[in-house]
Amino acid sequence: MTERTSVSEIAYGAAERRQHLILLGGATAVLALARWLEPSARGFGTHQQLGLPSCAFLKLTGFPCPHCGLTTSFAHAARLHFVQAFLVQPFGLMAFLLTVISIPSLIFLMRNRVSLSQLMGERWAKPAGYVVIAAYFLGWIYKIVVMKL
Repeated sequence: MTERTSVSEIAYGAAERRQHLILLGGATAVLALARWLEPSARGFGTHQQLGLPSCAFLKLTGFPCPHCGLTTSFAHAARLHFVQAFLVQPFGLMAFLLTVISIPSLIFLMRNRVSLSQLMGERWAKPAGYVVIAAYFLGWIYKIVVMKL
């Protein structure tokens, strides 16, 4: 058996700082983009404002893809329309809130020199990941039901 490594024993250097800064920049850019986009009244398709094509999965199967409504949900949430964001795609609202929370969290981690690899080794990380994955699939099921009614 190996002993758990404490936070102070994990090396924190330029590579770890760069990871934090990339994620911080990405989260900020996603939130700014969500605010810039106009949410689609259909509850999906907002991504097309970025020049992206319509959903091939939806066209081929008649069912929404697992991501269907996420961009629209983010665009609503960025306008503080949380109820509408939830109704469009519940996981989208959850992902939006996690993105918002990630910004001060990443700043805290950088200031305290805590690497992301150390966090991923924590006891709660794997169950938290399973909860996010389950919420993702439940959001997809919700979107299928809503679009097929």
